[in-house]
Amino acid sequence: MQIRSRLTLSFLVLTASILAAVLYGVYWLYKKNTEESFYKSLESKIDLTTQTLLPNESTFSPVPNDWIAPEGDTLPFKDNISVFNTSYVRVFSIKKAAIPVSAKDLQEIYKKGEVRFSHYNLLALGKKASTMKSQYVVVAEGYCDPTDIDDLANILLYSFFIGVFLVAISGWYFAGRALDPVSSVVEEVENIQPSDLSIRLRTGESRDELVRLSEAFNHLLDRVERAFQVQKMFVSNVSHELKNPLTAIRTQIEVTLQQNRSEEDYQKALKSVLDDIEDLSETEQKLLYLARIYNNPQNIPFSPTRIDEVLLNSMEQFSKQHPDYQANIEFSSMPDSDDTLLVSANESLLRLALINLMNNGCKYSDDKSVLVRASFDKDGQHIIEVCDKGPGIPENEKNLIFEPFYRSPRHLTLKGTGIGLSLVNNIAKLHQIQLQVLSPEQGGTVFKLVFP
Repeated sequence: MQIRSRLTLSFLVLTASILAAVLYGVYWLYKKNTEESFYKSLESKIDLTTQTLLPNESTFSPVPNDWIAPEGDTLPFKDNISVFNTSYVRVFSIKKAAIPVSAKDLQEIYKKGEVRFSHYNLLALGKKASTMKSQYVVVAEGYCDPTDIDDLANILLYSFFIGVFLVAISGWYFAGRALDPVSSVVEEVENIQPSDLSIRLRTGESRDELVRLSEAFNHLLDRVERAFQVQKMFVSNVSHELKNPLTAIRTQIEVTLQQNRSEEDYQKALKSVLDDIEDLSETEQKLLYLARIYNNPQNIPFSPTRIDEVLLNSMEQFSKQHPDYQANIEFSSMPDSDDTLLVSANESLLRLALINLMNNGCKYSDDKSVLVRASFDKDGQHIIEVCDKGPGIPENEKNLIFEPFYRSPRHLTLKGTGIGLSLVNNIAKLHQIQLQVLSPEQGGTVFKLVFP
């Protein structure tokens, strides 16, 4: 069922229920008030009869039983007043041919003092009355014409159906008006194609739910477009980064096999091929780490890890991997308790991030060295800074260096893949570490890791 139909049906059922309850309440109150007014008139007749007739009780005598029971439920007379003694004998009646009240009703009147009841098609009111000598029951009965009540019921019934019809039409109309913006949003969304994700939904100045929905969808499109761009750039750069070393390896092998060469030439060729393979292996390893962080971050195990030990192990491993580079460490403060040095982290990823920062710093420093400053706070907010002596990073490139495969045009001659800093940034986000880049105008760059 369409939303418009569901809204109309729900609105119709709710409004019809309320309308039926209100109209029935009007009918019930009118009927109740009509009966109440009628009983008050009967009570007035009883009071008048009690005041004028009972003082002359000496004139009372049993009324002859010459009444005739009706064939149906309708009595031939419209009203009557009767008086009954304690023996349930009718001693007075305006209409002597009227059918007397049953002994059961008289017993209830004697017991309760006043009773409202029905006598065939008449409404009756019985009240107990006393004199100096005896007790009596005075019963007044009359015909309450239901014509007005029936007419009112018909009017209310017709009004209900007409109201329901009008509510259905108006509900259908206003549901359509309310859903027009949704239809517009649907049409705009259907026009968005994967080939052009730059299209955005129109948003008005109002802050209603549909505008907020359009804005949320636009934010989603921003993320999707960004993801597509990253994917395209990723695929393009991966192809480029894999193609170059593979082409170099193939070329070297083909040139080497063109003629017989000396053992020394073969060793040089094999060593060059091995270097290219190691570069490929390093690129592959970084890509696997990136894919792992992107796709399954929740499956990466974390455990309490001493940050000082991770730093020292990273420097030791870095020295083994890059003997031509030099990393110096400087501790500015140490906490009194070793427990303060514990952080929740994945040790291998954290070590990989530190090694990449040191490698990147040494690569761009003239003396191929970096300074690692560590400050371990007693409150647990530890800071590690990796400082190089390179040319620095221009302001317009600070937001680009963490993009996968981005390389500054100034350093294209240096060996690299452009994955390292992107990997560092993702590892920092995974550990909720704040990564800051400080690059003063006089040169040098500081990558600052602020632990939570």
